[in-house]
Amino acid sequence: MSRRRAPEDLHALLGESNPDWERLIKALKKLPEDVDPMLAAGAVLRLIPEDRSYLGSFGRHCQQLPAPVIRAVLERLAGDVRPAVYFLRESVDREGSDEALRGSWRMALQGMLDLDVTYGWGSKQRKAKLQGLAENPVLLQAIQTVVVASEEVALDMLAVLTIDASEASLDALIPHVERAVRSQGWELDRLEDLRTHARSTPALDALFERMEALLQARRARSPALELARELGFGEPEVFWFRLYATGGEEGDGQSMTYRYHCHLTVDSRAPVWFRFSMSSWGPDGVPGRIVSVFDFDSEGLQNDTLGLGACAPSRFPEWMARAAKQLRTEWSLDQMSVMTSLRGRQRTRLVEWLKG
Repeated sequence: MSRRRAPEDLHALLGESNPDWERLIKALKKLPEDVDPMLAAGAVLRLIPEDRSYLGSFGRHCQQLPAPVIRAVLERLAGDVRPAVYFLRESVDREGSDEALRGSWRMALQGMLDLDVTYGWGSKQRKAKLQGLAENPVLLQAIQTVVVASEEVALDMLAVLTIDASEASLDALIPHVERAVRSQGWELDRLEDLRTHARSTPALDALFERMEALLQARRARSPALELARELGFGEPEVFWFRLYATGGEEGDGQSMTYRYHCHLTVDSRAPVWFRFSMSSWGPDGVPGRIVSVFDFDSEGLQNDTLGLGACAPSRFPEWMARAAKQLRTEWSLDQMSVMTSLRGRQRTRLVEWLKG
């Protein structure tokens, strides 16, 4: 077979606008050595979403590619600086033999999968995956390179650096911490979670103590605590609640849906300490097509189709009632969902306040 001729089934699959993914994957797992590399690379890259949001299918199903196809894929990905793809390129030995290339390719894909698992953050399974990455010199160096070059990376990559805790890993990590310290936003809260996996060293302990002090100071200043005092809940260290209410009941006992939705979150731990939003079905009235009609948070009024304007946090229930009047509905307050840090009578009082 000529090198420039691909298997007939692969040609057919590549020509389809909506390929049979099962057939495509089977074909990619058994590509002949003499397949056209660029043609096969095009098929391989169809497993990567345009936004590079999930590389699981690519990582699982492309581990047995011929060396020329691997080189063609890497060539096609040369300009992609997104962290997962950057990690892949940095992990593969492109200068060695075909055998070394295929071995490093499989290792890199497995590393990519280990950085994107669904196990709980503190689970033994996730810890084992991250520990394995930290103990692999090639993958560790690739992660260090990616973290240095990228402002936004997955928390798992940063966790690997805290497990390794070497000077090179700390040098890569610290700029991310400094940016979070300057912004004092959600990134600081996110980086605090690294402590779950971090090795205890003087340098890392000092880094986490600094972040914890900044977080505690920010949370102690939160206007959410002033709201708690205004509502008569004393001086809690933390105050949060989440409300979800619906209105405009549609359907019957077998199938029920709601035309209007209200979400309200107050959280003293968060940099954006409250979020208040309402939404409705779109003008076509099709269920599932949700359109925002009011969006207000502690940074300002983001959307106000209803013309309600901004309000003081103590008037949230009043604004819910005004919105219901504008929408010509009633919130199902007896069925609303409320989660909160308050307990017992204080929780009951909060729910009654939310009901207006």
